Amino acid sequence: MISLIIGMDNALNIKTMDNTRQILRKIRECKQLVEQRNAKPQVEDMVKEKEMNFLQEAEYLMSRHEKKNLNESESSGNEGDKEFVINKKTPQFGDVFTSQEEALKKTIGESINLGDKALVFYPNKKDLVLSGKIDSMNIAFQFRYADPSGDGIYIWANGLQLTESNTRTVGKIRDAFTNWKSALIQNGDLLDKMYKVASKQ
Repeated sequence: MISLIIGMDNALNIKTMDNTRQILRKIRECKQLVEQRNAKPQVEDMVKEKEMNFLQEAEYLMSRHEKKNLNESESSGNEGDKEFVINKKTPQFGDVFTSQEEALKKTIGESINLGDKALVFYPNKKDLVLSGKIDSMNIAFQFRYADPSGDGIYIWANGLQLTESNTRTVGKIRDAFTNWKSALIQNGDLLDKMYKVASKQ
């Protein structure tokens, strides 16, 4: 009789343990469901946070880049190369600067601002870089003759609205680059002359 009671007691304990396991499993499942439901907004918040971080970082980088002088050797990819600055007063090449300025104004049609170091020749790479600004549109542009891509036209703009007029002007900047590079190719000995003069300095 005692063994029967002990056997029944063991059977009850086993059944109770099975019930306890089932209850614990249900509790875990419910807990996981609650955690999953709570995790979805957290994932969405993380995505939004990453988007905001990206936008903030992009805005920071744009503002930092705008503050840089476009004529620095770093911005033209000619680090470590000496600069031969060409302006209206440069002997032998003052007329080159003037003719390029006039061609830009004729092609683009906007008031173009070329600074003191707008035209720079880098003798080691035989690269000519022309930098300028269109103040009315808050656009800076740069033409690079020896750009590795072969298409060395760059623009920087802060908050440029892409109206039809502004889009046409950006297209005109592109046309001005094409004309500028073609003229340099046609006048092939110009860069050689600049190289000779720059090497002597």
